[in-house]
Amino acid sequence: MLCVVNPVAGPRGSERAARALQEKAKRLGVELDMVETRPGFDGTAAASSRSGDYQAYIAVGGDGTVMQVARAAMRDGIPLAVVPRGTANAVAWHFRLPFDVTQALKVAMYGQPIRIDMARTEDREFLIMAGLGFDAAVIRDATRSMKRRLGFLAYLYAALKNLGRRPNKYRVTLDDREPFRAWGASAVIANIGTLAGNIRLVKHVDPQDGLLDLVIVSPQRFSDFFRLVFLGILGRLDEDPRVRYYRAARIRVECRPASPLEIDGDDIEGKHGVLEAEVVPEALTLLVPPEGTMRFRWIPDVSWANGGWRSKGKEPKTRGG
Repeated sequence: MLCVVNPVAGPRGSERAARALQEKAKRLGVELDMVETRPGFDGTAAASSRSGDYQAYIAVGGDGTVMQVARAAMRDGIPLAVVPRGTANAVAWHFRLPFDVTQALKVAMYGQPIRIDMARTEDREFLIMAGLGFDAAVIRDATRSMKRRLGFLAYLYAALKNLGRRPNKYRVTLDDREPFRAWGASAVIANIGTLAGNIRLVKHVDPQDGLLDLVIVSPQRFSDFFRLVFLGILGRLDEDPRVRYYRAARIRVECRPASPLEIDGDDIEGKHGVLEAEVVPEALTLLVPPEGTMRFRWIPDVSWANGGWRSKGKEPKTRGG
C-alpha cells in the first residue's frame, strides 16, 4: 500500500509517528511504501512520485492531506483509506472512520469499498466543502502555528475574531434555474456536510446522491453564532430559520463584497467574488468499516481484485462500536 504522510499534521513528531505507523503495519502483516508531503510537494504529487501495483492509497493527516491523496486515487482508480491525524478530520467524522491507528490500518486492509461523489471547481476538485465568507475567514485565521499550540481551539479563537464581519450579498444560480439573491455570513457548497467534532452543517447530506448542497447561514446577532454551533452539535441545524438549504448538480455563488474562500479546509489566497462547483458522481472509492461495525476482532484473509474485495477464507468476526 502507498502511504502518504503529512509530517506536520497532529501533535506528534513526524519521525516518531512514521516509525510507529510502520511498526503497527508490520504487526498486521502489511508493507507500507511511505512518502511524506512537504511544501511544494503535496499529497497528489507525493502519490504521483511512486509507481507500483498498490492495493490502496492511505492518507495520513488532516482533511487537506486526505483531499490531495483523494485526487490521486480518483485519477488512478485506486481505493482511498484514511488514517486521521490532523485537527479537523471531517471525512473521518462523517464516515465514522476509526481514529485509532491500528483500527484505521485494518480498514485500509479489509474495509468495505463504497463509491462516493466529488465536486469540481474551475481549478480543482474537492471532497468535503467549499465556502465563501465567515467559514473561510475562520480557516484563514486559524494558522498552522496556532493549531499546533491550541488544537481545535484555534478554530474557536478564529471564529470569535471574525464575529464582527459584515454580512455578504449573494447571487445564486442552481443548475439552469433563474438566479436568486440572498444575504448571509457564509455560503457553503457541500459534498460532505460534517465538520470537525461531528458538527452537522447539512443533516441529510448524501455524498452518493449525485448532487451538491448549498448552505447559506444568516445569523442576525452575536448570540446566534453560539445557538447555531449548539444545534450543529446536536445535528439539528436545519431547525433554525437562519439556515437555508438548496440542492443542485451545479451551483454558482456570486458574492459582494469579495470574501475569503476556502476549499476543503485550505485557505485560497486573496478575496473572491465567485464560487462555482459541479458534482462528479461516484468519482472516488473510499474504504470504510463494514456496516454496523466499528472494530475488527479478527483479520480476514481477503484481497482487492477486479474492482472488489474477495474473501479467501472465513468471514471476519466483528464487534459493533
